[in-house]
Amino acid sequence: MNPKTAVIILGHGSRETNSNEEFVSLVEAYALTRPDLKIVYAYIELAKPDLETALRSICQEHSNIIIFPLFLFTSGHIKNDIPIVLDKVRSDFPTHSFKIANSLGIHSKMISLLRRRGEDALPLTIEQSLKTGVIVVNRGSSDPDANSDFYKAVRLFQEGNFFSFVLPSFIGITCPLLQDSMEMAAKLRPEKLLIIPYFLFGGKLIQKIGSLVQNFSEKFPWIKTELSNYLGPDPELFSVIDERIRDAVSGKFSLPCDTCEYRTQLPGLSKKVGGLKALLWSIRHLETHNQAAPHQFPHRNLQKHIFVCENIDCASKGSSALVARMRSILKSKGRHLDFKISRSSCMGRCGEGPVVVVYPDGVWYQKVQTEDADDLVSEHLLQDKLVSRLVDNIMQ
Repeated sequence: MNPKTAVIILGHGSRETNSNEEFVSLVEAYALTRPDLKIVYAYIELAKPDLETALRSICQEHSNIIIFPLFLFTSGHIKNDIPIVLDKVRSDFPTHSFKIANSLGIHSKMISLLRRRGEDALPLTIEQSLKTGVIVVNRGSSDPDANSDFYKAVRLFQEGNFFSFVLPSFIGITCPLLQDSMEMAAKLRPEKLLIIPYFLFGGKLIQKIGSLVQNFSEKFPWIKTELSNYLGPDPELFSVIDERIRDAVSGKFSLPCDTCEYRTQLPGLSKKVGGLKALLWSIRHLETHNQAAPHQFPHRNLQKHIFVCENIDCASKGSSALVARMRSILKSKGRHLDFKISRSSCMGRCGEGPVVVVYPDGVWYQKVQTEDADDLVSEHLLQDKLVSRLVDNIMQ
């Protein structure tokens, strides 16, 4: 029996040949850096060889085997599928040693790679970043731990940058979906919007993201929208893979030290909060924490407050009928208590009326006709989506 440790690098598998080829290329490149290990690959589903086949084959020559799941986060496939297969194989090879390594997970080098993809797509000064929004989009999982780890990774990325906002989003399975996050981003009025796919490999989902971004760009042409490359099979991953394999060999469990600001310097974080600064912030926090508390309103909170100009110019173009129509639609849907529609005096946009403003969104609409009431209610008020054809040029 060969004493060399064998590592099965496990991919998800895809119906897209290019995606599987990217995975294999990464495994082969990594294998060249680790001649001390016997490295092979397998897939959870959709491609061959499957994990059980690869395990039984490698067990013929090696007795020390590590399964490394090349996944971004530890999801149900790792928690359920691998142990089920391993249970079948272990009974036939009782003297063998089998260990499961952690996924790539949350690591400073993963945050660094995410940052680099953003900079490659849209190089910005700090001043430009302050007017730029970012959406980081992941596949989405039915496992809440995996989704929460993604949220943490996005937050760590945000902490090291100066963007106007950074939103986590998903392309499927769970919420918020990318299309909804882009609608939200439009209302925050960035000059630029950067979409970063948090994916290791390409495929149909990357194509779907590209299509959604293209549609958004056409709907909101005044926002310069860029789509970055996905993470890709980058050599930056090799050191993270090495670390996860070492942890598996030693039996060490993964701790959050990978991203602790007191131990590992995250990209950009030193300019914001870290080390001594964090300690000082904690002291200040103790002093200020109890100075404010949530106010309990005795009445039901409104979701939105809508103002419709009723000055002479807008009134002559039908603003009164517009108010009546919007109120009627909301009442018919039983939502009239969630929204308040108020008539206002001149809002300074004469000649562009009827003018409608929606708060707290701060969205202005111009030349709104009575027949537009249905779209304003069904899309903006009830679905929180902008009616882009009516958006006033002060937002553009």
